[in-house]
Amino acid sequence: MARLHGLWAAALVLCALAASAQDLQAGRDYDPIAPAQPTSDASKVVVTEFFSYACPHCFSFNPTLTIWENKLPKDVRFERVAVVFGKGATWQKLAQVFYALNAIGKAEQLSPAVFGAIHVEGADWQTDAKIIDWMAAHDVNRNEFTAVFNSLSLRALVANADQLATAHEVRSVPTLVVDGKYARQISDNANGDFPQQLAIVDRLIDKARAEKKQH
Repeated sequence: MARLHGLWAAALVLCALAASAQDLQAGRDYDPIAPAQPTSDASKVVVTEFFSYACPHCFSFNPTLTIWENKLPKDVRFERVAVVFGKGATWQKLAQVFYALNAIGKAEQLSPAVFGAIHVEGADWQTDAKIIDWMAAHDVNRNEFTAVFNSLSLRALVANADQLATAHEVRSVPTLVVDGKYARQISDNANGDFPQQLAIVDRLIDKARAEKKQH
């Protein structure tokens, strides 16, 4: 009897998840990615933010996104991809900044300060030396950051990021992609609706989770 009760409860959960996703509408709530792209962890629902430190909408979105990210369940993995989109040297340099910080384990800690330096303080990061000086002033090891920032492997990561954006049909940032299948472009926060947009992403996570359980 206990086993039957457990199976019934599991079936109810799956039905609830399916119902939550039923009224999601492609083209309105999300864009389907065809073909679906592989993720970094097949055992989890992977959510990827495509973004740039140079993007003012990404800056506006980041505080709400961080709160949301910190509340994600354990079966969800959150990742970031910094893109260039052919927008020039500034976006290229800032993508390098993200991947360098990520490589030394400082991206999560310093991303808010990097956004603030660019969009609030108007930091002059036209040269590598000024970027490195800023990092050193924020307790980043100068030599460690410099070695990574100028490495060929990091430049390869930057190039690969734009290839990933193309494969995931990402046309603007910020965009969240759920499990390589569903893309949600995040619109500007003019109406204060970032939480409502993330609520749709939560439902896309439920949808992806239910689909995993069916396989």
